Amino acid sequence: MEKGHRNSFIVSKALKTFVMAAVLTAAASQLAHTADSMIVGHVVGTDAVSAINLVLPLVEVLNCMAFLICFGANAMCAQAIGSHDMDKVARTFTSTIIMVMTLGLAVAMGISLFSREIVELMSDEPRLNEMAYDYIHTYAMGAWLQMMSYGLCLFVATDGRPRMVTIAVVAGAAVNILVDFLTISVLGMGVDGAALGSLSMFAVNIIILAAYLHKPGSSYRLKWPGKSIVNVFRENVKEGAPITVSNSLMAITIMLINDIVLRYLGSDGLFIWSVCLQMLLLSYVFIDGVIESMFAIGGVLVGERDLRGLEILVRQALIIIAALVALVIVVMYVPGVVGNLFGVESGTELSVELNRVLRIFALMLIPFAVTQILLSTYQILGHDKASVITATAQTIMLVIGVWAVAEMEGIELWWGFVLSCVLVLLFQVGFTTLRSRLVKAHVSPITMIPQDTAGPTFDRSVEYDIKNVCKALSDIKAFLKESMVPTNNAIKINVCCEELMTNIATHSRGKITSRTFDVHIQVNKEGIFVTLKDAGKPFDPVRAGKMADPNIGANGYEHLGLRMVTSIIPDISYKYMYGQNTVFIWQKAE
Repeated sequence: MEKGHRNSFIVSKALKTFVMAAVLTAAASQLAHTADSMIVGHVVGTDAVSAINLVLPLVEVLNCMAFLICFGANAMCAQAIGSHDMDKVARTFTSTIIMVMTLGLAVAMGISLFSREIVELMSDEPRLNEMAYDYIHTYAMGAWLQMMSYGLCLFVATDGRPRMVTIAVVAGAAVNILVDFLTISVLGMGVDGAALGSLSMFAVNIIILAAYLHKPGSSYRLKWPGKSIVNVFRENVKEGAPITVSNSLMAITIMLINDIVLRYLGSDGLFIWSVCLQMLLLSYVFIDGVIESMFAIGGVLVGERDLRGLEILVRQALIIIAALVALVIVVMYVPGVVGNLFGVESGTELSVELNRVLRIFALMLIPFAVTQILLSTYQILGHDKASVITATAQTIMLVIGVWAVAEMEGIELWWGFVLSCVLVLLFQVGFTTLRSRLVKAHVSPITMIPQDTAGPTFDRSVEYDIKNVCKALSDIKAFLKESMVPTNNAIKINVCCEELMTNIATHSRGKITSRTFDVHIQVNKEGIFVTLKDAGKPFDPVRAGKMADPNIGANGYEHLGLRMVTSIIPDISYKYMYGQNTVFIWQKAE
């Protein structure tokens, strides 16, 4: 595998483009939920904040159901888009929408019928339970809205439109805050109003994103799956199981820690833990934004068979997440600010204690974030066992760690969070290192990325000038010869690469021309796969090459080279995704 001349520019730019939109999306969504707690904290009281926190595990369960169906489906669609199997994209998308509607409505009915029993299972604190019941009973009516909103956000973002998702979520968050203000502050509906605010946000998301899906540029089309819906469901569950297990265990973790904190520290301790949890969820805004970016871009890279690109993606994701989570830690170290947001008066005993606890709690965020990024890498690669084992270890260690420290004398319960997250990360490093040495296929320790490809691979970043393009074309010719590609196919690939790469170097505009574009070629028993990616201005060479004669130009020579490319290789496609032009060529083996 020749990879010495591949730099991180293209992958890093795609990640940063996606992360900016994904983080804004997740931030708007989380801030909308946090606004519920802030407003009820000021208007209703701190008990209302604790009550909403008590039923948070149920909200996480709904997320888990959405993860189970949509996360795996999204990963499959990303890989299908990367390999340009649009029929599979349509069948997977349609099947997933049907599943979400069916399961969402069933769950909404179930929660509505048994909401009081669910609350009593989570808490035996009478002064909190009634408010928790009111919140969950109202929220249950729109459970399917939450699941559908989550699924559409994933699909649209993976289709290279993360900014569209940001627009939808920001609009929904604005509506949520407006509804919160009207229902809680003006109408005095209390926690019921907070639940209605969240549901209004999901409804706005769905309306805006559904409108995008009808546009010609969308990769998703409704296609009745027929009997294949069973197979799609099975594949969805298989792909989404690790993240579902992870989030299900997280919901259980929150519920168990709620019980531990309430038992050892009382209602004031539960309030402090509720605020700490909100700050953890705020940091998860950044983590979730990076994870969504990784699944979308990483899924496409796997579909393109670009493992070197995946290595670069993981490294850049770890760098970005460290910087973003550091911002949250800084916020948590500012005295009084966080407490004031949740209705705690500065200078009070509760305010002083909250500030001190937040500084301890902040120490767990970086190891927690790194664990989540690595867990996502395992899921992208299909290492289901490693994903489930790591997620399970995280849950067990958090609960046992917090409980064990709470039982000790001379050390505070809050240090259990820090110790648990560090131990989980150490376990993850040790487990993956050991497994990388035991598996037959050679994989990297920690990330578990395979180091052996299915065939000879050419990987190169090329500067935007003709001299460097010519050097790269010469190397491509030598690579195809060494890979024993049949002469006829090699000529076709060389001609296509020469025309397309020269076109990129010649016609790109702006500051981007001082950087590089990527060329990835893999040869295997199925044929030759070529992927060209550049971050120049949007231009579709496939459409230009297939233009009708009257549109060619005054002298009949405009786009002549591109017309030749589209005529000699029919399996060629173009898509503008993540701020980049991507051309994919597949020449079948003879």
